[in-house]
Amino acid sequence: MIYRILGPLWPLLFATTLAAADPAEKTPSVPPGDEFLRHVPKRLATWKGAEPAGRRVTLLIEGESEPKSWELATDAEVKIAGWWGWPEQLVIGDRVWVWFNIDRQKKPTTVAMLADELSEQEIHGLPYQLDKTSEGRAVLTRAKFAQRNLTLPADAPTRGPVYVQSAGDRARLVLTPDQFATKRSEQQAWLRGQWLDQGLPATVTLLHPFSGEMEVLLDHEAHRWARALKANDSVTIQATPPVKGTVRLVTAWREKTLLRLVVIGTEQAALSLGQRCNVKVPAPPLEVEVSAYPPDIDRPRAKPERIEWFLANVYCTCGVAKDTCTGHFYTLASCNVNSCGMPKATRTKLTALIEDGKTDRQIFDILTKERGPLLVKPHLLP
Repeated sequence: MIYRILGPLWPLLFATTLAAADPAEKTPSVPPGDEFLRHVPKRLATWKGAEPAGRRVTLLIEGESEPKSWELATDAEVKIAGWWGWPEQLVIGDRVWVWFNIDRQKKPTTVAMLADELSEQEIHGLPYQLDKTSEGRAVLTRAKFAQRNLTLPADAPTRGPVYVQSAGDRARLVLTPDQFATKRSEQQAWLRGQWLDQGLPATVTLLHPFSGEMEVLLDHEAHRWARALKANDSVTIQATPPVKGTVRLVTAWREKTLLRLVVIGTEQAALSLGQRCNVKVPAPPLEVEVSAYPPDIDRPRAKPERIEWFLANVYCTCGVAKDTCTGHFYTLASCNVNSCGMPKATRTKLTALIEDGKTDRQIFDILTKERGPLLVKPHLLP
């Protein structure tokens, strides 16, 4: 009966309850050395475009002779200029970085993540070093990456470090770190405009018309806006006509955010489990997007909830390289506790700080000072 009420969210809630009740991590987990991210194919490719609906993309993978069409996963992450974005923003002919979902035989099936070259360099924390050569060409070098020789635009900087977006053998954009920061800010402003107009991307995870409740899981990119929501806020799910809802609960779930809403049962008939949707929410102040703290940091929580909240709001800063550490990119809550000691060590530290009477802001400051800026941003180590 309980499963029928909770639907597909039941395993999620069951696992969360166990984790909160048993921080010693005695529940079953992924075996050591079998983290999914190490098996994920990550390829450089030439962007050939997307279908108008944006759910299929065409890529020419480097080393292959023919372009191929791929389905874009429903919750695929797209990175533009070091921030989230849309596939339609990518420029045909540009070099992109692609992650693939895989099947049980570890063969690629759908695109899980798309990033322009600027974002790939930002994710790895490795811009290029630029050494100009003759005839408008330059040698570009990065640690652990192959050297490149590209034609430069006339207004290109003369020294590195630089962020580069290439198209074939041409560097279409060459940006200093300051110019890159400006471009990222422009992308943030652009995406904010899309959220205001169309809403935050989400998936319907629970419909219960008899109780008048439903739940949606908002994507990674929406975490700042989503976690700024409070109980009794009004939201609108984009449908025809729109579905009105009132927030009952907001909670972090790894890099995503779970919203429990009060929605009239007959209105829920416009939706279906697993459906992708956009949720229009009240726009938070601009400070929410640039603050050093998560927007819901000051909300009261029980001790186990505080610990899990921290793990869902920070990224792992351990030294694991080669793009294999899930918690570098998807918050520390996603780390495999059998392969990485960071989750247990962080829980132990948080427990001590909480018992010492520290507030969540004080704890956040302590972690940031100890672990650095990567604590609060998705990243990978080269």
